[in-house]
Amino acid sequence: MKKLILVFLFASTLVAVGQNEKRNMKLDAKFTTEQQAILKTKEMALHLDLSESQQTQMLSLNKKWIQEKKSTKESYKALNKEEMSSDQKFDMMNKALDKRLAHQAEIKKVLNKEQYQTWKESSSRKLHRAKFKRTQGQRKGQK
Repeated sequence: MKKLILVFLFASTLVAVGQNEKRNMKLDAKFTTEQQAILKTKEMALHLDLSESQQTQMLSLNKKWIQEKKSTKESYKALNKEEMSSDQKFDMMNKALDKRLAHQAEIKKVLNKEQYQTWKESSSRKLHRAKFKRTQGQRKGQK
């Protein structure tokens, strides 16, 4: 009986670790900007049923957006956020929101009303999920 329990515990540990590795596989991959844009565009094509011309337009938008995000992320890493004044932080956040609004307006030009509504809802859910994960990580770090 003890051997059976030990085998069960060992097997369940292996299964749990294996599932965690599969979840992290997508996050660990280092894709180029081009590859990320292609994957994002194909996901959008599946989710929103994009036409060929819409896919082409979205691919160029996604390339531009991913490149902007990478350059912004690199410049943010160089900043010392603790030494920034509140005005500097405000300007930084304001610029980021302006970029997101401009990106959203560009997407709205490409998609029809139904597609845009679906995209808006899914991106809103992703944003809330990301914020939730971020706050959960902060809580774990505080314990």
